[in-house]
Amino acid sequence: MIAPAPQPDGGEGGRQAVLERLQGELAQLERELLERDYVRRADGLEHVRGAVRRLGELGSPSGILDRAAQELGVGSEFDRVLISELAGAELAPRVVWERGADTAANERLLGELGVARVALDYPLVEHDVARRREAQIVDVGSAGPRAPAALSAVLGWRSYVIAAIVVEGETVGLLHAERSRGDRDVDAVDLELVAQFAERLGEVFDRAVLRETLERHRSELQSAVNWLSDRLGRLNAGGRLAGTGANASGIDRESIEALTPRELQVLGLMARGQTNAAIASALLVREGTVKYHVKNILRKLGARSRADAVARYARAAPRPVRR
Repeated sequence: MIAPAPQPDGGEGGRQAVLERLQGELAQLERELLERDYVRRADGLEHVRGAVRRLGELGSPSGILDRAAQELGVGSEFDRVLISELAGAELAPRVVWERGADTAANERLLGELGVARVALDYPLVEHDVARRREAQIVDVGSAGPRAPAALSAVLGWRSYVIAAIVVEGETVGLLHAERSRGDRDVDAVDLELVAQFAERLGEVFDRAVLRETLERHRSELQSAVNWLSDRLGRLNAGGRLAGTGANASGIDRESIEALTPRELQVLGLMARGQTNAAIASALLVREGTVKYHVKNILRKLGARSRADAVARYARAAPRPVRR
């Protein structure tokens, strides 16, 4: 007959004390883990804010995309960051950053990835993220056919976070981030940081595109204003331009003659590309007064816009503006 195992000193009370001690140690460990994740999250979000701020200072849309992977990677716990563009129904790698690699090594890796274009078809997780725009964690081992084999073969990742880059409501690219070193896979904190970065990256890119578009339109408008100003200068000097014969004394001239001297002053400054605020400053009046004059000018000339009013002014060869 087997003898019963010896009981700890104190019998049942001793076992209860051991159990309470273990529970206390587990509770302490849980608190330390929660505190560690809290610190990781706070530090990570601060890093994301700084990275996005620096990207916003670049201004150029292409420059933002080219720098985004590095900005997220440096100073984070990620070992590799990949940003890809949606090219039709394919995922085309745009830029990759790997910890410890120089520019040449990253370019070589990007070349390998460029050969391995991924078709964004079901059942890939990338297809789901691009469509739903919700960041996900992918465990390559358990994902099976849902993880793109082409990318996994080149990058050798075991788990990664993927998020959509959305501009004006459309998914324009995907962001992958992973940890290939260390003893842990990506987790919920990594998921939140990548999702936050991808969302703000889309906003920064959107603003850069809008700013670039406005600059292009401003340049085109300034060219038009310069051309009109040149015509006005020659007309006011008494010159005769081709195409200003019979029509010059027609409806446009009659409309111009109906303008008051102050309205002519405002129109002349409009022709030089001045804003309402600048016109108000030049004429020593309130901006609201300028807006009132502009409204009357458009009505009297039958113009649809400021540019249309200036064009009619140029065609009519108006009398010199009083200063």
